[in-house]
Amino acid sequence: MSSINRPLAGPVLAFDLDEQIAALRAEEPYSRSGRAGRTLAKSGRFRLVLTAMRAGNEIGTHHADSPMTLQVVKGALHFRTNGEEYTLSAGQVLFFGPGEAHDIRATEESALLLTLSAIGDDYRPEERLEER
Repeated sequence: MSSINRPLAGPVLAFDLDEQIAALRAEEPYSRSGRAGRTLAKSGRFRLVLTAMRAGNEIGTHHADSPMTLQVVKGALHFRTNGEEYTLSAGQVLFFGPGEAHDIRATEESALLLTLSAIGDDYRPEERLEER
């Protein structure tokens, strides 16, 4: 389901992660590249992104301008950041500050929730002050 047909913000949003993961795995990008993602919620700088990854799939180096968390919902991931290596399995979460995450690799069929505070195009505090 595209973001055009579903809310990204609201006073309360609830998600069935098993349903969301199944939907991502059924999408063409997942069958083509072994990875598919969807922004579940977006408010100001806040983003909640769900990503499904096939075993062995890698995400290259990503630079993060803000702190973030990476929570493994299913499976297991291995990655490097700031010179350290980590292996996370389902139920584990990692917080890391601004910097680079290298070679995020699913060691088995996996899904992760990424929570971040985006440096963004839609966050303009001066406009919000004027709206009051």
